[in-house]
Amino acid sequence: MDKHIIGENALKVLHLLNSNEQRRWEYSEIKQMMGFDDAELGSVIGWLACEDKIQFELEHHDSKDEIAYLYLTPNVYF
Repeated sequence: MDKHIIGENALKVLHLLNSNEQRRWEYSEIKQMMGFDDAELGSVIGWLACEDKIQFELEHHDSKDEIAYLYLTPNVYF
């Protein structure tokens, strides 16, 4: 996977996130909707995070008994 493909995938995910700015998207939802594997989506998240385009929210981060969900939302500051 090269930077060009990662950039294209990042743009696709950013469009998805911006389609409903009030919604929090789960990692697994985005992965399934976009048809990406973990490496592809991880690269996209890294790309968008470096560009300060997304923000993360971790639910149940203090409890080891709960499932942790990673939510992605567009960064309102860009």
